[in-house]
Amino acid sequence: SKRVLGIVFENKKTIQTALTNIYGMGRFLSKTACAKMGVNPQTRVKDLHPNQIQDLVKMIQTEYVVDLELKEQQKSDIMRLVNMQCYRGVRHGQMLPVRGQRTWGNGKTAKKMAQRRANFLGLTFPRRKGTDLNKKGKGKK
Repeated sequence: SKRVLGIVFENKKTIQTALTNIYGMGRFLSKTACAKMGVNPQTRVKDLHPNQIQDLVKMIQTEYVVDLELKEQQKSDIMRLVNMQCYRGVRHGQMLPVRGQRTWGNGKTAKKMAQRRANFLGLTFPRRKGTDLNKKGKGKK
């Protein structure tokens, strides 16, 4: 296996599949990147020269928004909404569903996902009363 950008490319995988380990690269983008570089997407990582892999990764970094740059962009987009105090920003800040999902019965999953997204992107919001997910019970007593 080869390590590039802190990401391990396993030798037995095709280059198209291996590139999907980069955050923000799906199957379509990895296939497009291979086509731009003139590499067959079905080629195994072990069959590529290390220079080819380096060139491919450099091209991906310059052409596409991936990895840390993408995470920073997502974080700034969410914080822009929060700072504007628009409806979506308020919902992000309260760790509630943003896209109109109901919360009366099934809000728990959406709250967990919002918390995971915030932790993943390194977001911190001002805590508001009633938003503690670890508390047992159903609201006011």
